[in-house]
Amino acid sequence: MQGQLPLLTAIRGFAAFFVALFHARLVLFPQWKEEIASTSQLLENGYLWVDIFFILSGFVMMHVYRDSFQQGCTMAKWRHFMWLRFSRIYPLFLTTLLLLLGWETTKHIYGIGFYGGELLNSWGLAGIPAFQGPFNTSDTLFANLFLLQSLTNQSLSWNFPGWSLSVEWLCYMLFPIILALLSFNAKRSSWLPFLVFLLLYGLISTTGTIDLTSGIPAFLRGLCGFSLGAWLCLIRIPQNMKHLISNDIVLFTLAISLVVLLHHQLETGQILSVYLLFALLVFCGANHTQNTSLFMRLFDNKLTQYLGDISYSVYLWHSVLLLIGVEVIHQIAPDFTSWWYQQHSIGAFTLALALYTAVLLAISTASYHLLEKPALRQLRSWPLAKLTVRQAKVRHH
Repeated sequence: MQGQLPLLTAIRGFAAFFVALFHARLVLFPQWKEEIASTSQLLENGYLWVDIFFILSGFVMMHVYRDSFQQGCTMAKWRHFMWLRFSRIYPLFLTTLLLLLGWETTKHIYGIGFYGGELLNSWGLAGIPAFQGPFNTSDTLFANLFLLQSLTNQSLSWNFPGWSLSVEWLCYMLFPIILALLSFNAKRSSWLPFLVFLLLYGLISTTGTIDLTSGIPAFLRGLCGFSLGAWLCLIRIPQNMKHLISNDIVLFTLAISLVVLLHHQLETGQILSVYLLFALLVFCGANHTQNTSLFMRLFDNKLTQYLGDISYSVYLWHSVLLLIGVEVIHQIAPDFTSWWYQQHSIGAFTLALALYTAVLLAISTASYHLLEKPALRQLRSWPLAKLTVRQAKVRHH
């Protein structure tokens, strides 16, 4: 397998953007939600893109840290590994959390109640006092600070996409155990994918969905993807097989099949099929050898690579932009928000989508260069980050 995994960076970028659209449909343009859903379920199924994050994370963690842990797992190595992961995910998460805390404090001082748009109003989520919900509650702040919110029954609190970071943080803690169970060998641990899909089937069958964001079900959801990704990284295939899966026909078939599935309302079998396609896309992307093919030119170029680079900022800032943005606009111009939610033209929708994308990408770009990278460099210059680890060229891991 190549040291550099560029297509995985691009996949991460697409996934983050779809999650951002999935949440925007509830706050920014809910008046088009049903119309869009009647045409295509692509946005309604947007929650599934979180699962490819878990698969990608497990794959990359195995790719980067396998050699170090294969030589033996010590407390020093585990502590070093956790510090590297902390330095990657926590600074930006803490920044967004503090910003939301500052805004909630401002609301408390000036007596501003919650406003999340007309759809959330219709759900009875209007005018709730500061620090009392529905997202920013005082009793969930401690759990969020320590990335433990996924273990509570209020995991969608403060920067609500952070529930998946909480699950991933727990997976990091268990990474040495996962490595031991996998025996650093895909053939000896070939039982794992069967167990993963059996667990996923059980979760969907008992809860009716895989959109599980709190408690043990959420942890199992994330652990399934993380473990599956780590196992995929252990698979070694001959060069002729790499040439086969690098064929544009294979990659386009995977991508088109994924879009076709996500276009429809999903039952248990289709959800598991999407999950399988996610896994195959990650595996084929990581083992791709034809960097000049049409598929790679379309999906692995400077633009998609950069979207992948800023994907973590996109993932964490989009919810802040939606939560604070709609409340600020409503406070400044309540007549405008009332007028906006009565608009139904395609032109208004296109304009809203373009503005949302532009502002989100601008904020994410600034965050990436001014916060993420400097914080990462600073924290990884500390003594805890000095233990030698195999450095694969997977961006910012």
